[in-house]
This record gives sequence, C-alpha cells and structure tokens, in this order.
Amino acid sequence: MSTMTPSEGELAKYLPVEGVSLGALHIVAQQWTVAQPGVAFAVTLEGTECDIWLPQGDWQTWCETMIGSSDSNAIDPQLLAGVAEWGLSPLLAASDAVMANPSGYPRDCSSFPQQLALTFSWQIEQHRFRALLFGWPPAYFLSLIPLVKTTVRSVHVLPPIAFACYAGWCSLSLSELRGLNMGDGVRMQPFGHLRAGECILLLSAGVAARVSFAQENNMQISELVQDVESLLMEERDDVDNPPPLAVSIDDLPQILLVEVGQVDISLGALRALRVGDLLPVAAQFGGEVKLRLNGRVLGAGELVGCGDSFLVRINRWYLSPAEVAQTQGDTVNT
Repeated sequence: MSTMTPSEGELAKYLPVEGVSLGALHIVAQQWTVAQPGVAFAVTLEGTECDIWLPQGDWQTWCETMIGSSDSNAIDPQLLAGVAEWGLSPLLAASDAVMANPSGYPRDCSSFPQQLALTFSWQIEQHRFRALLFGWPPAYFLSLIPLVKTTVRSVHVLPPIAFACYAGWCSLSLSELRGLNMGDGVRMQPFGHLRAGECILLLSAGVAARVSFAQENNMQISELVQDVESLLMEERDDVDNPPPLAVSIDDLPQILLVEVGQVDISLGALRALRVGDLLPVAAQFGGEVKLRLNGRVLGAGELVGCGDSFLVRINRWYLSPAEVAQTQGDTVNT
C-alpha cells in the first residue's frame, strides 16, 4: 500500500497539517519515507477482516516493558494476547474492532518507503503507539469526517511565513571585501548537492534545516540543526590549515551566505516540522542571488556553476569603504 484509499484520502482532506485528536487517538496524514519492519494484528470490523500495523520497535518495547521479553515463542499465548489487546485498546475501543487471533501472535509485515498514510497514535503507560490501518472498511474512515470537522476549529487562516533559502557560503577577509567590484567572481562553497536541489533554510529561533527540492513544489526535510555555525563547522576543513601565530585584523574571515530565494511555509507545518517530512511549499527562486553578511545584503549577482564548483559573479555591490570600516570595528568589538 503506497497511497491512500479513496475513503482515507477523503478523511485526509479535513485534517490539519499537525493532525487532530479524537479522544485518546491522534490522527495525522504522515509521509513514511523509510521502509520499516513491523508487525500486523488481525482484527475484524463490521464483518470485514483487516489489520492493524505497528512498527516492530514499538511492539518490542511494549512487550519488554510489560512482561520483560519480546520473544513471542517464550511467552504464554494467553499472556501475549492480553498484552496485545491492552496495547491496542484505545484504537479497538474507538473503532469497535475485535481481535481476530486469540493467540495474540502478530505476523511480520514491513511497510513500504515513500508511503503516505493516515497514522493513528495513542499513549498507554508513557508508551507511545503508532499504527497504520490496512484493509479497513471505507465506512470507518468516512464516519470520522464529521468528528474531525467538529473538532477542528474554524480560525482565520494566517498567511504563510517566508524563510530565506541559502545555496552555500563564501569566505572572504576584510581586505578582500574592500577590493571587490562589480564583475568580480567570488567562489561559493555549497551546503550540499546543489544540482540535486539541496539547500539550507534558516527557520525561527536560529534553527536551520537542510532541505532538498527534488520534486516540484515539494520540499523534504533532511536534517535539523541548531544554527548555521554548526553547518559551517561541518563544511570547513581546518585540519590542514593550523591557525598562524599572529593574525591581522584584515585577514579575519567573514562568512557571506548566498541567498537563492525564499520558501513559504504555513504556520501549521512549521509547528509540526520533523526530519523526513515532505511538505508542499511555495518556493520563489529568481535569476539573481544575494550575498548576506550578518543578515545584511552586501551585494547581488549571478550564480555560475561548472561541475561541482560554483561562484557568484557580482552584478551589484553595496559595500562602501565606510561600511567596511564599520564591519572592521564590529569585528574588533566582538
């Protein structure tokens, strides 16, 4: 199962990005980007045989917490059945589904990668469960739509938030900044595989996200880091470049970020942002890039690439000698 059924898709239309809570259950349309081993429990609902799928790690942790072992062959069948029914009880109670296998033994069943599915989650004894439903009657999903509609409040839709998207960075000393003019080229170090659509977003509270735009109008979150400095430390290689004994103020490196555009993200998606998420976004990329130093635009130009090497050809340069002196003063003060 790699896509939602029509009834699941109809329910997903009414779910906010962060999902919705219905009693003890939380329902969200989630993209499962990595195939995971799991276990499936046979249940019956309205005369239909169907399955509840759990990630194998969730099931093993639950068994080890409750009875000290996750080895099905070493556990009494009746005890295992009771543990399984207890773990699934919030979903069983909310749906009126009944366990079909009295032995409690689940069968192995792996999920597929790149699977968009309705994910049902709940919590028991500080243990969080996540479940996918396979083969369930369409009427069950359709019956949840009125409940979701009444739960989701009708609020004023806030406009999306625009975040700067950066392709890479340039390292220039103060003396090199003084000597730049229109038409000059500045070498850029990319943050990732730029031709594959990999960039960096600067989010709120200084958090940065490594993202990729492999699909049109879709952005995937590859990594979340606390700040850009962490990314720059990963990219730099200072092992073969030990610091000199004496440093001139004019030789201190300044990091210019290369902004290639902006990405609009809804507030709901931003609140629920996680690694692996595939988000529909409105991206704005133009033919001109901006060079930023400490948030200020120093210039603009054209991004030129040759293989895996890139440079920015400067078309506009705003840094005056007085501003260079101010930048130097700021560096001295810090």
